[in-house]
Order: sequence, then structure tokens, then C-alpha cells
Amino acid sequence: MSFNATVLRVFIASPSDVAEERDEIERAIFHWNTRFAEDTKTVLLPSRWESGVSPTYKGSDTQEIINEQLVNNCDILVGVFWSKLGTPTKKHSSGTLEEINIFVENGKEVMLYFVNKDLPMDTDFEEFARVKQFKREYSEKGIYATYEKESIINHLYRKVAEYRKERKSDSNSIVPKQQSNTLEELITSNKLTQNELLLLKFTLDTGIRGYGVRWREEETVSRIKSWEAKSPFLEDELSSNYTEILTSLFERNILKEEEYTSYGNVRLYTMPLMIFDELRSLSKVANEKLLEAADPLYFFE
Repeated sequence: MSFNATVLRVFIASPSDVAEERDEIERAIFHWNTRFAEDTKTVLLPSRWESGVSPTYKGSDTQEIINEQLVNNCDILVGVFWSKLGTPTKKHSSGTLEEINIFVENGKEVMLYFVNKDLPMDTDFEEFARVKQFKREYSEKGIYATYEKESIINHLYRKVAEYRKERKSDSNSIVPKQQSNTLEELITSNKLTQNELLLLKFTLDTGIRGYGVRWREEETVSRIKSWEAKSPFLEDELSSNYTEILTSLFERNILKEEEYTSYGNVRLYTMPLMIFDELRSLSKVANEKLLEAADPLYFFE
């Protein structure tokens, strides 16, 4: 089914030594769209100079053409470095650094990663020293992360959540008026039962925020059982108390009624996007509460 969405262009910036990671990032963005595009009403469009720049000749250098046709039109930059900093341009010590600088100067989002794996046999260690120097300089102004595909998916979700919150463009992200406590407060104040915490942990781990009831219950419970099977401690705590937990979280305004049968009975509960955003942004203390509910031995390992 079609849906209206905001399109954000994600520019993948890197030197030539991380071709594998560039491909992984592009696949991760498509995976992100599969999981979150419809819910967030946001589509991420991966943009790379290899496929996003049209052949031309304007008497200027290649980097200026890339900047004009692609970099200036993108919203988020995902940069990756490993053993090389990149080829110098007329304006900067590296084409990739020039692209990052354009984003920074225009106040656009920059997500920077450094690959942590063995260096290639033909590494130019003077070049690698430049990478380390840039890494040190960047750490004084921003935050970078170790390259992991799944981390990129999570970080992109946060960026989209921030964008959506600023624009206030998605009516589904409105928190129910009755909710007086944030999710963080409910979890850390011990007001939620262990089973309620388990459903939140299931949602956090799987990204599933739709919970079927009646004839739609079997599919959701099946997914919960698959999740429970991964832990020796859970057994069937969540799946066997599923309906009761849904009712409780609905009464706490953590879930909302989404779909009804022809007789007016609820057939689907969902977690509003704003609450889902809160769940994905919990503090360390709140996350530990969820971990303890799923694994009683967590604090003894």
C-alpha cells in the first residue's frame, strides 16, 4: 500500500579503501527503509558519487562537480575511514574531508565512523598517520563511532526521529494526553511489572511495535516465542501472559488501539512512535532494568 513520506538523502562519503563498507552502508539504508519507512513516514535515499553524478565537463575539478550535483543536495552524511584519508583537492587535504566540511558549514548532520580491522599489507603508514591525526582532531569537536552496520541503522533512526520531532510532520508521533510520566520515569521508578518490562525489551530488540489480538494474536505470539527461545531464562513468561500485558500497557497509555474488527473490538495495538523513540533512547539505568527482567543473572555475570 502506498503512503506519503519525506525523503532524506544520505550521502556516503569515504576514501577508496572502504568499498566493502560503502556497499554495506547502502544495503543498511535499504534495510532501514524496509523496517521503518512506513512507520516514520520517512524514506532514506542512499547517494554515492559513483551512481549519483552525471558525466559532464565544466572546466572545474571533479570534486567541485560532485559537490554541485550531489553533496550540496543531501541531508545526512555517513562518512567512513580505515587506512586512507583520501585524495587531496584544490580546496582541501582530502575529497572526503571537503565533503564533511561542506555539511558542517551548512549545519547538516554528519555521522562519522572508523573501521576497526587489520590493516592491508600495502598500507601507507604516513597516510594512516593522517587518518589518526584527523580522528584526534575530530574528537575535539564531534563524536565518532567504530564502524558497525547495525549501529548505523540505529543511529539513522535517531537522526530521523530528531528530524521528525523538529518538523512535527508526523501526527502519529503525538504522545497521548493522559500520559503524565515518561517511559524512562515509569521504568526507573519500578512501576512496571516484570512482564511489562519484558514486552518493552521484546519491542526494543525486534523493532516490532504492533501487537495483534483476536485472530491477529497468533502471529505476534509466534514472534514472541521465537524471541523467548533465545534465552534460557524466559521460558514462556511473555507469550503466556500476552493479552493481560497488552491490557495493562494500554491502560498506562504506552500502547494505543490501532485497528478494530467490524464489531468494534480491538484487533491491533501499537506503540506510538514518540514512545518508541523514548524506548530507543533510554538511559543506561533504564536499559539495565529491561536487561534484568529478561536475564535475572545479568548483574551476577
